[in-house]
Amino acid sequence: MSQACHHHGETSCALPSSQQVEDFLAQAEALCRARKQRFTELRRTVLELVCRYEQPVGAYTLLDDLRRSGRSAAPPTVYRALAFLQQQGLVHRLVNDNTYIACAHPQRPHAGLFLLCRGCGRTQEVHTREVDQAIAHQAQPFDFLVEKAAVEVIGLCHACAAGGDARD
Repeated sequence: MSQACHHHGETSCALPSSQQVEDFLAQAEALCRARKQRFTELRRTVLELVCRYEQPVGAYTLLDDLRRSGRSAAPPTVYRALAFLQQQGLVHRLVNDNTYIACAHPQRPHAGLFLLCRGCGRTQEVHTREVDQAIAHQAQPFDFLVEKAAVEVIGLCHACAAGGDARD
């Protein structure tokens, strides 16, 4: 989290500092409480781990982190926690590489637009109402009600494009 969300003033979980992770976890707990959902210690720990990574993270990496911290956990445990966090809009699953990233705007439903650098792996969630509106507009002629959408755009960040450090 480099800063508070510039459109809503809420804590955002992108490139986190320790205080911002704590603020985000408190926000997540409040959202779950308001929705009458249980934000268990395991779910909190998994969300904290996801937040502390600067890149999207896989479930097995999270499992290893949990085990290193002394918790006994199995893959289904981590996947159930991640599923809950997804349902609550606290994390997004990136289909491209089956990893997870904390949601930059968990306080409201939105389409996920992700810029994924194939060079360094940096991923940025972009918030734009235009994407939400375009997806809904394209679905309308088919009488299709969009419940959830995600767009993953693969390319090169400025640093990789300028430095030629892209992975092939």
